[in-house]
Amino acid sequence: MNGTAAKVGAYVVGLAFAFAAAFGIGSAVGPVGSAADQTESPAPASDAGHGGMDMNGDTGD
Repeated sequence: MNGTAAKVGAYVVGLAFAFAAAFGIGSAVGPVGSAADQTESPAPASDAGHGGMDMNGDTGD
């Protein structure tokens, strides 16, 4: 049982190290993509989209 606990503990420590390294590298590199992609806000949920059609395909005319 003691050997199993040591293996699981080593795995958890290694996993924590991998996540910490990924976080550090991500913070150093910064966001990926153009500045335009970073500043756009998503369309509001109330937009009809797709040419103004509703779920039934009606255009509301």
